[in-house]
Amino acid sequence: MDINQLNSKRNDILGELKAYEELQLGLEQISKYNRENHTNDQLKVYTTAYEPHLEEITELSVAEKIEKLTNNLLTLSEKINTLKMNSK
Repeated sequence: MDINQLNSKRNDILGELKAYEELQLGLEQISKYNRENHTNDQLKVYTTAYEPHLEEITELSVAEKIEKLTNNLLTLSEKINTLKMNSK
């Protein structure tokens, strides 16, 4: 991959990471509301994006996805930095 492709991939990961961080904040707010107003403290959200099966989205699965994206971003950034250093 060249530097432009790596930068494009990095931007894609940053966008996905931002979306998952916003989802995580939303899940935390809903859980807090449920704890304060109801006895239900377990939250599950489902998406039909991968039909015909439903994907379970929990606070844990979102946290794991954020960790994976962050690791991918770090690896990609290292590759970009290496390419920049080698091009000098």
